[in-house]
Amino acid sequence: MTQQRYKVIFQPAGRQGWALPGQTLLDVARELGVYIESICGGHQTCGQCRVEVVEGDFPTFGIHSSAQHLSPPDEGEQACAERCGLKPGQRLACSARVQGDVVIHVPEESRLKRQVVRKDATTRTFRVHPALRLAYVEVAPPRLEEREGEWERVARELAQRFGYTAVAPELDLLRDLPAALRQGERHITLTLWQERRGIRVRAGFHDDLYGMAIDVGTTTVAGHLVHLRTGHILTTVSAMNPQITYGEDIMSRISYVMQHPDGLTRLHRAILDGLNDLIREATDRVGLSPEDVSEVVLVGNTVMHHLLLGLDPTSLGAAPFTLVRQDAVDVRARDMGLDILPGGNVHILPCIAGHVGADNVAVLLAEAPHRVEGEIHLVIDVGTNGEILLGNRESVYAASSPTGPAFEGAQIRHGMRAATGAIERVRVDPQTLDVRFKVIGEERWNNEWPEDALDAFDPAARSRRHRHRPRVVKARGICGSGIIEAVAELWRVGAIDDSGRFVPGLEEETPRFLPEGTKGAFVLAWPHESATGEPILIHSDDIRAVQLAKAALYAGAKLLMNRRGITSVDIIKLAGGFGTTIDPVHALLLGMIPDADPARVRAVGNAAGDGALMALLDREVREEARRLARWVTYVETALEPAFQEEFVAAIPFPHARDPFPHLAPFLEAAEPWRSQRRARAQNARRRRRRRK
Repeated sequence: MTQQRYKVIFQPAGRQGWALPGQTLLDVARELGVYIESICGGHQTCGQCRVEVVEGDFPTFGIHSSAQHLSPPDEGEQACAERCGLKPGQRLACSARVQGDVVIHVPEESRLKRQVVRKDATTRTFRVHPALRLAYVEVAPPRLEEREGEWERVARELAQRFGYTAVAPELDLLRDLPAALRQGERHITLTLWQERRGIRVRAGFHDDLYGMAIDVGTTTVAGHLVHLRTGHILTTVSAMNPQITYGEDIMSRISYVMQHPDGLTRLHRAILDGLNDLIREATDRVGLSPEDVSEVVLVGNTVMHHLLLGLDPTSLGAAPFTLVRQDAVDVRARDMGLDILPGGNVHILPCIAGHVGADNVAVLLAEAPHRVEGEIHLVIDVGTNGEILLGNRESVYAASSPTGPAFEGAQIRHGMRAATGAIERVRVDPQTLDVRFKVIGEERWNNEWPEDALDAFDPAARSRRHRHRPRVVKARGICGSGIIEAVAELWRVGAIDDSGRFVPGLEEETPRFLPEGTKGAFVLAWPHESATGEPILIHSDDIRAVQLAKAALYAGAKLLMNRRGITSVDIIKLAGGFGTTIDPVHALLLGMIPDADPARVRAVGNAAGDGALMALLDREVREEARRLARWVTYVETALEPAFQEEFVAAIPFPHARDPFPHLAPFLEAAEPWRSQRRARAQNARRRRRRRK
């Protein structure tokens, strides 16, 4: 006799199959490959496996679906529904048993592989399927005639309840297991990594699970603390990379390792201390401890990658720029020296080649040019070491350019990172050369500040007289986006020429120009607009640093375009820690990027950090990262004969020979004054030649 079976359809996955009478929906879902969250493994404890019956006739499937086709809630399900706040009509998949044909809707929050949409600089969808899982088990008490150890009892429950048959416990877990069993009255929650390693045990039921995704930049380190079950970002933190005291760029840090016997140890310890401070700050903000973090995903350029792991980076300083390890790395936190859960996992994404690291792979994951059909995308991660991606589904080229730290506020006289008081927006009047600026932490432009904010700098007097007046955040320095806009604006209005020099006679036009021999400086913020009481300037040397940085970026992009055989791109994406604040027009004015319609230039924020977040939340992304790291075509700019030629041509504003027709509308308003200043500069040059 054929046993009766019922049809079960799971939506929105669209999976369907047959269930035997009395099978739980959770068991049917597992057989059909429908991933429903169940921390407790069917103990009616966690309330995570909630589902809903879709009632009605479904001619396509040839069935009638009804809530009556499931067993009624028993006492355990009713208690869990009340405790966990199930909505009317929701059932627990671990409790509801099939008694007829049924269509089941699995809500987003119940899906093990759920998606989270985050809107920041750009809208991204993150799939939540982390490498870490929670498993709640109720362990039978030992009996005299049995020889099994406590872990063997736990392992049997894991196999029976979840199908996890190969879990190896960390020694820390074994040490904590007896106390957890006693305190939880034989009820415990395990944290498992990849269903292979047991890394934590806690008494009773727990559903909290935390991880961090960290982008380790040469100048700045930024991290997200995340709830791994929900995908929600709890807080975001950033700090300067403490290695900066040993060198501002990657080559200077390689040199430090080569020149000092303990150089590698110092740099390794410095970045680990910085990461531990960052993790501690993030967890403190939300009332957690660092040991609550069970996994960290790290990305960085190849030198940061090596220094994080304590690997000697000197082979990256000269051809053939050989990596010690190219593939992804998984290491226990205790072995690496990170102060999270000792048995927790640290995952570092793979590198592409000697000068293109895990941060570029993370950008590739986040921006996905390899999934674009037809259009050519150019993705530039602006930082101390600028990484560049170019291509589409057919092929993607990758390169790195040594931009230096100017775009992140370093090597600039009044440079600072993007923090409260940093000038981030600059506008220069083409006629008067007056400056308007905006600082981080202050919504108003400086010309909109109340009059009392413009008094001479006297903190003591101001605190007495204006104690109750509106507070103004004054300028403390200038960050990357402000540097870009300040230099671009000075060129736009003709205060500096194409070579980056201040034009002659500026001191007769405006008191903002302070000549210093053959050089000079331009005042952005007067002393009364500054939090320090000192003027904030853009110096000739600052302009030169910006020129060298932007030329390196442009030359790298041009090499990839030449390799692909194209003269223009369809979309340009600017990534990086301050990618959200880079204005496309000012990037074009500088000649940071190839000519394009500004509407097709998009700031995408910290894409490397987003790629690290994707890898933290979704274990399958890690395999995709490994595949992409091998698939991408790498171009080593240091060995390209044309790089130096392209670099020199890219130093002038916007470029020595490449046309920028899209800039014409943005130069039109300032053209009368630009022409006057160019003419004055030409006359000055003629006079100098005659004197010679």
